[in-house]
Amino acid sequence: QPPAHRLTSCQKCFRTGDIENVGVTDRHLTMFEMLGNFSIGDYFKQGAVEMAWEFYTSPDGLGFAPESVWVTVFGGDDELGLGPDEEAIEAWKSVGVPAERIVLAGREDNFWQAGPTGPCGPCSELYFDRGPEVGGPNDAPAGEGERYLEFWNLVFMQYRMGEDGSLTPLPTQNIDTGLGLNRMALIKQGVD
Repeated sequence: QPPAHRLTSCQKCFRTGDIENVGVTDRHLTMFEMLGNFSIGDYFKQGAVEMAWEFYTSPDGLGFAPESVWVTVFGGDDELGLGPDEEAIEAWKSVGVPAERIVLAGREDNFWQAGPTGPCGPCSELYFDRGPEVGGPNDAPAGEGERYLEFWNLVFMQYRMGEDGSLTPLPTQNIDTGLGLNRMALIKQGVD
């Protein structure tokens, strides 16, 4: 059992999964710090979205303008037998994110799993719009361009993936988020 149903962390991370991007983009570092908040059977998607939105927009939090953020949500996957994450879409709409700034993304971007089996689930990423002067005219959230900078991932752990690729609902739904401290420092300071 965890020591509490709500936890936070600050952890040093060494990039391995996409190390080939280090030095190629402005946003991939070899070593970085990840800030996280976790819910172990307490709040789920709606609560995670509300907390993220309050922290992002509140003067007591980061104090950013609501129109500077775009979000991606899991758009579904035939192999997994899942459609778009309507619950996450509705949660973002409920805090005021307009439908045109909620982007559906595929499994490679918005479904989190640490390996071929084990706990997994859809996720929703927050992107800061750095403006049209950064990147190209076709840049989009979850794309390869530099205009939209992903800085926070809300992972909705709700399944266990079996060896046969089947998904079984977890007995307790959990939240695992990661906010990149280096990326947030870049955004707050308005630097590359």
